[in-house]
Amino acid sequence: MPEPGLLTSKVRAYMESLSPAARSMLVRSLRSSQAHGDLPSDIILAAVEGLDLIEEPEERQRVRPVGEPWSQRLENAFFAPLTPFVSDDTPSVHTTGRVAASSLPVIWTWIRRDVASEDYERAIAADPYDADADVAPIARKLRREVMARVVDLLRDAGTDPKLRQKLAGQLGGDAVYRDLVDTTYVLHNEAAFANLFGQLPSNITAFDVAEPSRLTEVVRASLDQVQMTADWIAAAMLTRTATPVVVAALATRLAGSADPRLVAASRYAPLVETVIAQLERLANLAQHRGPDTTSRNRFLADVRSYHDINRNLALLMPIEVVPAWMRRIGAAKVAISDVVSRWVEPAPGLVRRALRVETTGGEYAGRWDTAAYEDAEFAVRLSIEARLAAESLAVNELVGRTRKQIEATLEVVSAKLMTDLKSSQSLDKRTLMDAVDGAIRLSALVFGEDYAAVLRKSRDIFAGRTARAAG
Repeated sequence: MPEPGLLTSKVRAYMESLSPAARSMLVRSLRSSQAHGDLPSDIILAAVEGLDLIEEPEERQRVRPVGEPWSQRLENAFFAPLTPFVSDDTPSVHTTGRVAASSLPVIWTWIRRDVASEDYERAIAADPYDADADVAPIARKLRREVMARVVDLLRDAGTDPKLRQKLAGQLGGDAVYRDLVDTTYVLHNEAAFANLFGQLPSNITAFDVAEPSRLTEVVRASLDQVQMTADWIAAAMLTRTATPVVVAALATRLAGSADPRLVAASRYAPLVETVIAQLERLANLAQHRGPDTTSRNRFLADVRSYHDINRNLALLMPIEVVPAWMRRIGAAKVAISDVVSRWVEPAPGLVRRALRVETTGGEYAGRWDTAAYEDAEFAVRLSIEARLAAESLAVNELVGRTRKQIEATLEVVSAKLMTDLKSSQSLDKRTLMDAVDGAIRLSALVFGEDYAAVLRKSRDIFAGRTARAAG
């Protein structure tokens, strides 16, 4: 049997590896067992004597809240004023007013670990063990305490490159550091943002910018009273509109001119620059979209949104007369056009590969390549979006040429598939039917539903003949 001292040290080492809360729970269990004479717990209890235990009042030990943990509710409430500005996307280019959702857990960990651990522990200790208790007042108090310190840290980091580098290192990189700056601005000025959001329409449209406009007075008053900067006012407005260009339109109203040079020289220039930043953001997102279905759908939405903003901005004012703005728009156009071109150019080949059917016994016989078809369908859909957005993208010649090739490819391949369906006995029928249905879906995209309906009718007729012949 081990020496009592050795046993005690081993037990103590194990207990030290546990969290204080886990140690506390285990000790309570041991004491209860000891009281009933079930276990000889003296050695174990002696081993943990002096360790950091979390003893809770008996009523809290008995009553545990059901639902989301208090710590998670506290975190959610802490960041609540930031909600309108949180984005699921993580572009490599920072845009004021767009905080990546993935940055918030990192910032929260940094706050409770490096900035305000004692304040955090007090907030956690305030848990009333009631799932319906309002966490907002405690989160608000914690925000006031934390943000005052973070503001001082960021102010010092702005003049001390070494401190900035240290903070970025603690946060895991410059991207999260920039999100911290934006997060701090919003939470430190939450009252001003609450006031602004309270006066903004729930859905800002062109009618809200037209004269006479209460919105212009709201924005002008916010700037006059130095409640927040113009770029943040613009970012707040973007969370309330489906048409970003209305923010630039508001700049022309406030400046009293649609001349871009006069607007660019006014204090309202950041409103236009925020809209241009949306073009840059969309171009950057398009460059980093993944190959999964959700990312591809977002890519198509990126192209559509880019075109809408670019076209409406051009209709609002001759933006090209301001060289700095035109350079930014031109760079975004090149970036997104390059990504579109990489997908659209191989579209005809992707269609041929996706609809390929081999004779029985061939390498690809009996196998419908779903991934190849999804690639082809995405390329075709993107070519259609690019064609509709031709005036906003530098892909006119490519899209025109590729469109003709896609049409020709679909006509030839569809005709061959129908012929094979009608007469060939050497092809795997299941794969052949999958290819025929795929060709019909692509034809509906390219030629329209009327053309696809003709193909469906032919498919049904030929498939019926084949079934009768086999029977």
